[in-house]
Amino acid sequence: MKALSELERETLRGLAEKALKELEEAYKRIPDTDNGKAYLFRGKERVRLMLNLLKEG
Repeated sequence: MKALSELERETLRGLAEKALKELEEAYKRIPDTDNGKAYLFRGKERVRLMLNLLKEG
């Protein structure tokens, strides 16, 4: 697997930050009455982990 260039890493980081922001906003807006909130929370945590990996690398 090839290593990411600095431009690719920065692009991915920007996309992950935007996705995390959108997921956090959606999480705040969805009602607590269904499993949708759980799915959003898990997605948000996955994006947060990816973002942390990109920041460390």
